Amino acid sequence: MTKVGVLSESFINAQESNEAKVIRVLVVDDHQVVREGLRRMLEMENEIQVVGEAASGEEAISKAVSLNPDVVTMDVKMPGMDGITATREIKQRAPEVDILVLTLYAEDFVQQAIEAGASGYLLKDSDCEQIARAIHQVFEGLCPIAPSLTRELVTEFAKLSRNSHASILTKRQTEILKLIAEGVSGKEIGSQLYISTSTVKREIRNILDKLGVHDRAQAVSEAIKQNLI
Repeated sequence: MTKVGVLSESFINAQESNEAKVIRVLVVDDHQVVREGLRRMLEMENEIQVVGEAASGEEAISKAVSLNPDVVTMDVKMPGMDGITATREIKQRAPEVDILVLTLYAEDFVQQAIEAGASGYLLKDSDCEQIARAIHQVFEGLCPIAPSLTRELVTEFAKLSRNSHASILTKRQTEILKLIAEGVSGKEIGSQLYISTSTVKREIRNILDKLGVHDRAQAVSEAIKQNLI
C-alpha cells in the first residue's frame, strides 16, 4: 500500500472514530413543549444527536428497542406507565442503553430510579450545559446526580452501609463506589483517596467482579440493592 493509501486509510479511520463519539439520545416526556425544548437545547451540542421522542413509558420502551439510542432522558411522572417502570423494562430488554432520569421531583424517586437501572438523576431546572454534561457522563459510565441531591443521597448510603451486617466489598472499594455514585471520575477518585489511577481501575474491576455486573452504573444499583453503600 502506498503512503498516500495509508494516510487515506488513517484519515477515514479517524473520521469514523469521531463519528462514533456522537451520542444518540431518545427524549422521553409526556409534555410536548418539554420534549421540543430539550431537543432544541441538545441539538446545539455537536456531540449529541436526538434520534427520537416518546410521550409515554410504553412508547419509550418501544423506541428504545427499535432505535437503540445510547442514552434515554426519562421523565418520571407520565400517564399510564411511569418512568421508573419504563426504565426497569428498558434495562431488561436493552441493557446497553443508559438512562438519565430528568424530572421535576427532587429526592422522591432517586433511589427507586437507580434501583431500576438508571445511570443518573437530574432535575428539569438544570441548564443546557448541566444536562449535556450529564448525558456525556452516563455515556462514559459515570452516575451523575443533581448537586442538590448528592449530600442527601450519600447520607442515605451511609445509613444503609451502617445497617449492613457484612460487606463483600473492602473499605476502599466502598469509598470508591460511593464516589462513583456521586459522578466522580476515576482520576478525581485517585486524587481524593491518594491512590494511583491504575489502582482505581483495578479496584473498579474487582468491584464489578464481586457484584457480578458489567459497568459502574450497574455496580451502584446492585450495591444499593444489597445495602453495601
